[in-house]
Amino acid sequence: MGGPHINLLQRVRPSQFLRHNAIFFTGALVVGGLNYVYYPVLGRLLPPSAFGEVQTLVSLFLQLTIFLNVLGMVTVTIVANARNTRAAQRTILDFEKAAVLISVGLLLLATLVSPWLKHFLQFDSGAPFVALGASLVASVPFTFRTAYLRGQQRFTAVSLANILAAGAKLVFSVVFVLAGLATFGAMLGLVGAQLFALGYAAYWARRIGLVKLSFKEYFLQWPSLKRLRPELKYAGLVLAVSLAITLQYSVDILFVKHYFDPHVAGLYAGIAAVARIIFFVTASIAQVMLPSVKLVHTPAQNRALLFKSGILLVGVGAPVWLACVAAPDLVVRVLMGNGYVPYAHLLPVLATAVFIISVLNLIMAYFTALHKHVVAIVGIMGSAVTFCLMLSWHNSLEAVVDSMFLGSLAMGGLLALWISGTKLKRGVHAAATNHDNRSGL
Repeated sequence: MGGPHINLLQRVRPSQFLRHNAIFFTGALVVGGLNYVYYPVLGRLLPPSAFGEVQTLVSLFLQLTIFLNVLGMVTVTIVANARNTRAAQRTILDFEKAAVLISVGLLLLATLVSPWLKHFLQFDSGAPFVALGASLVASVPFTFRTAYLRGQQRFTAVSLANILAAGAKLVFSVVFVLAGLATFGAMLGLVGAQLFALGYAAYWARRIGLVKLSFKEYFLQWPSLKRLRPELKYAGLVLAVSLAITLQYSVDILFVKHYFDPHVAGLYAGIAAVARIIFFVTASIAQVMLPSVKLVHTPAQNRALLFKSGILLVGVGAPVWLACVAAPDLVVRVLMGNGYVPYAHLLPVLATAVFIISVLNLIMAYFTALHKHVVAIVGIMGSAVTFCLMLSWHNSLEAVVDSMFLGSLAMGGLLALWISGTKLKRGVHAAATNHDNRSGL
């Protein structure tokens, strides 16, 4: 009796997977703490309108770096499943060179369209958009080296690199803001932080075997499409899933910044920053799970990893969510200050939406690791529901928050239907096979 339950419990016992989670989660807590000290500090140094600009730029940064996150996840998968280490590293570095070209192109585009963005998003200046493009370029080498370290399961080094980046972002941004550079200074702080942390990440990546290209190889040779082509299908899957999740938890900022007064948008940005704590403190769990779920494992082994990750996510995220629901005024007052409390009533629903998105992120990352392409369609459909709701229903901040909540439920419902349909299909197939076997067919 209880055999399957005993086996499942045995899989949840302390393991290398849980140790990696403990290391990476501890690092993520420190990073999350530094990131969220960043918001209250800037919220007190900047007027609400300027703080709203910073939050808008952060949301744009999240959208623009989706392709970097995609290539980072592809890098993790390549490293984790590599049989030919040298060929794998060449593929990774070709992806990095392609990312540099894309990010430089986006920097030029941001420079060209900054006057239009200034008007559309109600900014005081177009210069922060140029700094945003520069921060994207600076993020490329850091992203690839930390992804390589994750693929090698060097989570201590990854955690320390991320801590350096988060700490440097806080220090540099505060210095530049105090120097009178306002929103532009906050974005310059992000550029400086990426370059500062890159030194540490690059050192450890080289130490454990990542090849170093010469200046000619890196800057004067185009990436090899022949090497990249086999990975592009999986990259497309990761791109679609990452885009769906990122839009789901950050598109509200862009709608509010466009449709509402800059002062109101800035106050809403403070509430959104608090709610996003739930996502960022749990995101590391999916990142640890990704290189651990492998196509060569049995379904039972992979499901056990998902089960462990789910327990960890609920254990970490639920207390934060409950605090936001039970005492929104207190949480907002402590994290952002009294000026943001008038909008604290938005926090319970917004935090609930973000908690749902955190769970969806874990489940969709699991199926992405297994190369289940249908999950991308589910994610895109769910985020499309959210976008359409906000586009047609944005007459108040409550409407925007409700749209985000309902869209997240829709994405979860679609995912549940697909999983149920897949299980039903497998059950019918298994029953038919057993019947054929009994019939001697």
